[in-house]
Amino acid sequence: MKRKSLLILLLATCCGCASLRSEYEGGVKRFTQSRGLSRATSMLESGDRSGAVRELTAITESGSYPGITDEALFRLALLGLHSASDGNLHSLQLLKRLKKEFPASPWTAQSGHLLELLSGVEELKRTNRNLTSQNQSLTNEINELNRSIEQLKRLDQELEKKRR
Repeated sequence: MKRKSLLILLLATCCGCASLRSEYEGGVKRFTQSRGLSRATSMLESGDRSGAVRELTAITESGSYPGITDEALFRLALLGLHSASDGNLHSLQLLKRLKKEFPASPWTAQSGHLLELLSGVEELKRTNRNLTSQNQSLTNEINELNRSIEQLKRLDQELEKKRR
């Protein structure tokens, strides 16, 4: 009986420590992410855009902490807008992730209009690619028809010569 009691007490102690340990580790990670966000903000203020992008990317890839990750997603999406057209697609994906993972965040509310605009831009790019493809097909068809018309003209001229 004493052994069972001692075993139960030992297990309860170990489990209690494990739960405290995970809470402690979660708090440390959150604090680390918060400091990373502060560093990224400082880098942006000092003009170190690439350093800020690295820091914000690390934050968005390392966990999901409301108040930290949502702001990092929003800032990273804004920084991606200055890149080439692929950057806009990446920014769109970041804003969609922000909306999905943090629907109640004030950063999500701020990003709503921007998300709509970027979605519209991507739709316009898709439409433009389709229209360009259709235009190329029609141009090829017109060229083929022009060749056929020229052949018919030559045949008609040859027939005229034979009739005379």
